[in-house]
Amino acid sequence: MDVTGVLLDILVVLIAAKLAAEIAERVNMPAVVGEMIAGVVVGPSVLAFVEPNETLAVLGELGVILLLLGVGMEMDLGELGAVGRASTAVACVGVVVPMASGFLVASALGHGDNQSLFIGAALAATSVGITARVFSDLRALATVEARTVLGAAVADDVLGLVILTVVVRLVSEGSVSLFDVAGILLVAVAFLVLTAALGARFAPGFFHFLDQHARSAGTLVALALAFTLAFAELADAAQLAPIVGAFVAGLALSGSSSAERIQRELAPVGHLFIPVFFLQIGIEAQIDDFVKPEVLGIAAALFVVAVIGKLVAAVGAIGAPGDKRLIGLAMIPRGEVGLIFATIGLREGILGGNLYAALLLVVLATTLLTPPLLRWRLLQLRAEPAGRPDSTAPEPTGGWLRVDDGVVRLAVEPPSARALHVAFDAALALAGGARPDPGLLDWIGAWSSTPLRWDPQATRQLFTVLTGGDVRSWRFLETTGVLERALPELSEAVDRRRSDPFLLDPAQVLRFSLVDRIRDVEETDPEAAKEHARLEHPEWLLLAALILDTAGDDASPVELGRRLVHRLDLGAAAEQEIALLVGDSDLMRASARKVDGLVEERVYPIATHLERPERARALYLLSLALGDLDAWERERLDELYALVLELLEQPEITALETRNLVERRRAEALRLANGGARVAERIQHAPRGYLLTQDAPDIARQASLLEPLPTRGEARVSVRALDDGEWGVDVAARDRPALLATIAGVLSDHGLDILDALVATWGDGAALDSFRVRGTASRTTPPDADGIESSIVHAFDAPLESPPAPDADVRFDDHSSPWYTLCEVRSPDRRGLLHDLAAGLAGAGADVHSARLATIAGQAVDRFELTDRNGRKLDPVMQANVTRAIHGGVRRRRLPGRRR
Repeated sequence: MDVTGVLLDILVVLIAAKLAAEIAERVNMPAVVGEMIAGVVVGPSVLAFVEPNETLAVLGELGVILLLLGVGMEMDLGELGAVGRASTAVACVGVVVPMASGFLVASALGHGDNQSLFIGAALAATSVGITARVFSDLRALATVEARTVLGAAVADDVLGLVILTVVVRLVSEGSVSLFDVAGILLVAVAFLVLTAALGARFAPGFFHFLDQHARSAGTLVALALAFTLAFAELADAAQLAPIVGAFVAGLALSGSSSAERIQRELAPVGHLFIPVFFLQIGIEAQIDDFVKPEVLGIAAALFVVAVIGKLVAAVGAIGAPGDKRLIGLAMIPRGEVGLIFATIGLREGILGGNLYAALLLVVLATTLLTPPLLRWRLLQLRAEPAGRPDSTAPEPTGGWLRVDDGVVRLAVEPPSARALHVAFDAALALAGGARPDPGLLDWIGAWSSTPLRWDPQATRQLFTVLTGGDVRSWRFLETTGVLERALPELSEAVDRRRSDPFLLDPAQVLRFSLVDRIRDVEETDPEAAKEHARLEHPEWLLLAALILDTAGDDASPVELGRRLVHRLDLGAAAEQEIALLVGDSDLMRASARKVDGLVEERVYPIATHLERPERARALYLLSLALGDLDAWERERLDELYALVLELLEQPEITALETRNLVERRRAEALRLANGGARVAERIQHAPRGYLLTQDAPDIARQASLLEPLPTRGEARVSVRALDDGEWGVDVAARDRPALLATIAGVLSDHGLDILDALVATWGDGAALDSFRVRGTASRTTPPDADGIESSIVHAFDAPLESPPAPDADVRFDDHSSPWYTLCEVRSPDRRGLLHDLAAGLAGAGADVHSARLATIAGQAVDRFELTDRNGRKLDPVMQANVTRAIHGGVRRRRLPGRRR
C-alpha cells in the first residue's frame, strides 16, 4: 500500500467534499448532489485526481454506517406505534407501488428478475431528509402534511431496510421461492426486533453509567462508535447488510440520557466520513454512461415510475386532513437512501454500469425536482385562506392547554387571535420532555397565514420562555413557524447560526448558552445571585444575552437589539439599556484585566458612561455569564464592579452626581482662575476626560497657560517643582502632527526622563501636553523653560523621525474604553522612548488623547488612548499600521494635517 498515495486521495476527497457541499448549499442544492458531482469531477471520468480504491471504500462504508446510526438516533421507538393510520398507509403504498411498477418496467425493458427486483427495491426507498429540509426552511414542519410525511418516514425506513436485506439475499442466492422469501424476511424482522429490544433494554443504562463515571473525554463517544460497529458486525453475521446493524444501534442509543452528547461528539466524525460515501459514488460512476441513449431511456422510464409511484402514495392519506398533492410531492426524493441501494447493487454485482448510471440519474433528478415543487405548493397553500372556522370559545379556567401523560393538548380550540399566546404557553409546557399533541400542531398550522400580534401579555410570555424554556421550547417555536412570524429578527439570526461552517453540532443552533448561564446564576454563584435579585428589569438582561447568543460576526448585536425591542414595544428606556448591554458587553471585563484598570481615573469614566447602578449591575452579571475568567480576573472584576457601584451609590455621588463631577471640577477651576473671560471660556470647553483626571488648581493654571492661544509656530512652556527632585513641565501650543513626539524628543534632548504624560486637545485646535520629569541624580536646577520652549519651536519644522523599536510589545484593546482604542507598549526603558513611540503613532495616523507612563523593573509600560483622525477607534488595519511604524521606525517625513 502506498501510504503517500492514500493520504493524497483522502486529502483530495475531503477538500472536494466540503467545497462541493458549501457551493451546493449556497445555490439551494442538496449537499448530497453537490458531493456526488464533485466525485465525478475528481474521479477518473474528468480530472482523474482519485481512482476507486479499497481505502476510500472502507472510509465510505464507515460514513454510511455513521449516516444510518444518525437516522436511528433521530428516531423515537414510540413513534413506530404512533405514526397514525395515514402515515402508515402512505408509507406502505409508497413502498409497494414503486417497487412493483419498477419491477414490471425493468422486466419489460429486458432485464432479468434479479436486476428488476433490485431496481424495484431501489425505487421504493424514500429520502425524507430533502423533504424535511424544505419543510424546515419554510417553517412548515408542524403542518399536518409534514407530520404525515415524516411519520411515514419512520415506517418507510424500517420497510426499506427489510426490503434491502431480503432483496440482497434473494438475488445473491439466486432463489426466489416463497419459502426462501419467508425465511429471509423472518430472519430480518427477528434481527431487527431482538437487537432493538436488547439494545433498548441495556444500552441506555450502560452509556449513562459511562457518562457519569468515565474520566477520559473520549471514552463515551469511542465506545458508542464501537457499539455501532459491533451491531454492524452482528448484522453481517446474520447475513444482513451492516447498515441494518448501525440503524438498530442508533435506535438503542436514542433512548440513552447521553444520546445528545453522543450525537454532538460524533457529529465532527460524521462531517468527515459521510461525504466520502457520496463522493465515492461519483468517483465510481462513468460519466460516459450518463449520455448513452440506452441509459437515458432506462432513466426516463424509471423516473416516470419513481414520480408516479410516490404521488400515488398520497391515496393512503384519503380521509385524513392535509393536502394530498403536497404529501405526494414530499414522498418523491430518493436522495441518500436511493444512493445506498444503487451502491450496494453495484458492489454485489447485481447492477451493471448502465443500470447503475440510470439509477443515479433518477436519484439526482428526483432529489433536484422535489424542493422547488414543494416550495411552490407550500406557498400556494399559504396564499389560500384558512379552511376552518375561527373559534369564539372563552378561555377555560385552567388555560387553553392541558398536559396529559406527557402530551400537551388543547383544552378547547382557542380563537386565532390567541395563537401567539398559546404557542408560548405550549413552548414552556414542552420544556423537560413533554410532546405536542397532533391536534395542537394542526391548530397552529391551520393559522400559519394569520398575522401574529404582540401585546404586553405575549411579551411577558416570551420572557417566561427565556426564563424557564429549553431547547425543545425553541425547536417547537421554530418548527411551527411561530419564531419566523413573531420574531423574524431572531429567526434570521438562528439561520445565520445554522449556516456557520464552524458550528459542528447542529443541536447547538437553538441552545442559548449565555441565556442558560444567566438563568443559572442563582445556583452557581450566590454573590452574583444577590445582585441579580436586585435588578429592576432582569428580563432586559435575558434579552441582551439572547441577542449576544444569536448575533453572528456579520450582524450588529446593537442593531438586532433595537429591532427586537421595537417589535416587542418595550419602550425607549428598554432600547437604551439593551443597546448599552450588547454594545459594551466586554467593557468591564476588559477594564478589569488592565494593570491600571482599578485606578480612579479609569473607573470614573466607566461610572460616568454607565450612569446608573442598574446598568452597572446588569453589565456585571453579563460579564460573569460570558465566562472565560481566571480567578484573578474574577477578583479584579468584582473589585471594579464594587468601585463603580460605590461611585454610583454613594449619597454624595449618586448617578446624577457622577455625571456632574465634571461640572464641579470645572466650577472650582473657574473660581481659582485669574485670566479673565478667555481663560474661563477655555475651562468651560475643556475635554471631559481631561477634567476627570486633573485637579482644579492644575486645570486653572493650565488654562491660563493656553490663553491667549499660541500661534501656529509658537509654544508656551511652564515649569514647576514637584516632590523628590521631579518637575512638572506644561506645554501649550496649537495642535499639529506629531506634537507629542516633538515635545518628548526635546525633553529627552534636554536630559530629562519623562515619568508621566497627559495630553488634552480642544475643538479650536488648542493642545496641552503636561509631563512629570526627572533629570540626572546630580542635577538640582530646574529645567530651563525658555530653552525648552525655543527647542520645541525650532523642532516644529523638523521632519518626523524615529529609530526602530523591534523589541516593543504593542497591544490594543477596544473594550476597556467606550471612546478610545487603548494601546499598551512594553519595551526596555531608555531615554527618548516616549518620543520614538509617539512618532510611530503619529506616523501611522493615530491621534493621542492621553498617555500614561510607568516603569516596572526596568521595563517601560506606556499606555495611550488613541483614535483615528476622524475621532473613531482604530480599526484592525490602523492597528497594524501602528505596530509596523513602532517596530520599523519612522524615516524622515513630514506629516500632512493638523492632528498629532
